[in-house]
Amino acid sequence: MNNNIYLTEYRGDKLRFVRLIKGVSLDELGSILDVTRQNIHKMEAGQEPKEHQLELLSNFLEVKPQFFYAERNTPIVEEQCHFRSLRSRTKTLTNTIMARAELLDSIIKEVETNFDLLIFQPPHLDIDIERPENIEKISENLRRHWDLGNGPISNITIIVENAGIIVSSMEGVDEKVDAFSLSRQRPIIIRNSAKNSPCRYRFDLAHELGHLIMHDGVITGCKKTEKQANYFASAFLMPRVGFADAINRLPIIKGAKSFYWNNLYKLKKYFKVSFKAILYRAKSLGIISDDQMRSGYIQINKKGWAKNEFLDDEISQEKPSLLDSMISELNISTWNKLLEKLGLTDILVRQLLPNIRFPQPLLRSIT
Repeated sequence: MNNNIYLTEYRGDKLRFVRLIKGVSLDELGSILDVTRQNIHKMEAGQEPKEHQLELLSNFLEVKPQFFYAERNTPIVEEQCHFRSLRSRTKTLTNTIMARAELLDSIIKEVETNFDLLIFQPPHLDIDIERPENIEKISENLRRHWDLGNGPISNITIIVENAGIIVSSMEGVDEKVDAFSLSRQRPIIIRNSAKNSPCRYRFDLAHELGHLIMHDGVITGCKKTEKQANYFASAFLMPRVGFADAINRLPIIKGAKSFYWNNLYKLKKYFKVSFKAILYRAKSLGIISDDQMRSGYIQINKKGWAKNEFLDDEISQEKPSLLDSMISELNISTWNKLLEKLGLTDILVRQLLPNIRFPQPLLRSIT
């Protein structure tokens, strides 16, 4: 087989890479080529497929043949990818998510060469994050750095994107995964597109921002790092000075274990967070006790608001726009060259990013 057009030698790791992206097993791929899973394993280890096999692989996996010969982006390592609880994910799911995130990272790298984006530069962090008080200070320092004051954040997506972080959604991710973030040269926060709660979306973004700020180079997913990211998100969305002022105006405790729900409704709409997040923050600041917080959680669950809360439909769902605006502004020629360089098909990228406006072919006038 003449591979001169591909410039480099065959890369078996690229076959495994795209197989993980597509969520295909060794056996499934073997059936496409009418070979054993061991044969596919050998191809992933570096044995070059025959020409007809390469064509079958390309068509089934929806990449171009040169994909298997193009240089691979630096693979993502686990300490760069911040997930939620390790117990809720299989190794297969983790590998699939990391592969899709790596592909997205590769696309973003090529896209942003056409734009002058701000570099993400958070304040220098030299503080012990074991203590909640210090996480409080980190949140307040970041708010000062971004000139956010002590009030509620109307749109955290805009804040994060303006700081140089790409926010995106991803199709086909297991429902166990709410969101995750990627600590790379261009940080990325990716959210499961199946999760629709506007308050949960905002808290997820703040949570992942906490990971990017506090856990660079740290494998996350344990109870400790998740608790730290949750505390950061709570403090960032509801700064203690602004939150205390709001609680003074709108007290939430009516009795030992009863609440002024009308005031909780107002606080939810003011801070655009869930009722549970409000109670968690109030407990963290010593405004209510552990027992009162737990009682509030029980009442919320009894009201049927465990997943979809009252007033969620009155809070606008935020949508990321930075990646969409960059890709949609590219002309079709630039976009096609980008796909050619990466060895990707338009179909695969559209599957990965279904909510993006892609460059359109120029309409030719008929004379």
